[in-house]
Amino acid sequence: MQKLRHVGLETGNLTDEELRFIDTEIIGAAWPVLHARQIYETKTLPNAGIRSLRKYVQTDMSGAVVDMDGEDISLDRTVLTAADIQIPVLHKEFTINWRDILAARHNNQPLDVSEGQNAGRQVAEEENFMLFTGETTAHPLLGLKGLSTATGRNTAAGGAWPANAVANVNAGIAELETDNFNGPYILCARVAQIRKLQTEIGTTGMTYLQFMLSNGILDGVIADDSIYTTADATTSALVVQPGRENFELVLGQDVTTWEYGLQNMNKLFRVYEVATPNIKRAESICELTGLS
Repeated sequence: MQKLRHVGLETGNLTDEELRFIDTEIIGAAWPVLHARQIYETKTLPNAGIRSLRKYVQTDMSGAVVDMDGEDISLDRTVLTAADIQIPVLHKEFTINWRDILAARHNNQPLDVSEGQNAGRQVAEEENFMLFTGETTAHPLLGLKGLSTATGRNTAAGGAWPANAVANVNAGIAELETDNFNGPYILCARVAQIRKLQTEIGTTGMTYLQFMLSNGILDGVIADDSIYTTADATTSALVVQPGRENFELVLGQDVTTWEYGLQNMNKLFRVYEVATPNIKRAESICELTGLS
């Protein structure tokens, strides 16, 4: 007896058009969540196979010389301290049920990719945690350092917001200016902290946030709940001076999807990226501590 064969669209196998739809929808769900990329410039590696990166922590050379004849030679070099950082895979898996695939085709409806969109957001949120914070006591990340855990970052004591917000931010900027980081400055804080800055200052008709932006204290703000202290507290915010020379996102593979194939007749997928933070000059970061 001749065996029956699965043919064409009567199986759970996906067409190229369906695969493109899945990829587009998932990446579309992930991208708006990638808040840290607003301040991280990107360095793209040749491929995703590179597992580590040699980084160099920079220490500035001495200051310039001022004299009348220009005969003195002030010659020293930027000190570069070498260190290797790992480049991990951030990933989350999901499935699409084979019956849902067939039902979508029969009803001429788009595939339900809500599981994949959720997986995409999980990967994006993990990237935010890695870039804003890095490894904490309760959140292992292969020893990677983000903005709020970078060795050598500046710190400034904070207090209750919004009353002390302007003074705290100015204190953080003063720390950066001491290390010759003269702006522009971006405030990165948790959503609840940014919400406090929406409070009106007295009866001025201006909020604390509007005051700092309109007066040139800050050039922008980012609200994200991925900002933690090393000990997993939620009492810190960051004032940073972005720039490739200060910190960057190293990408071996941007967010994408991979089809494994069939698993119990269902389609198994992975959403993943290959990425790591490279903090070059931690002095461009100031952590505002003890906020309430």
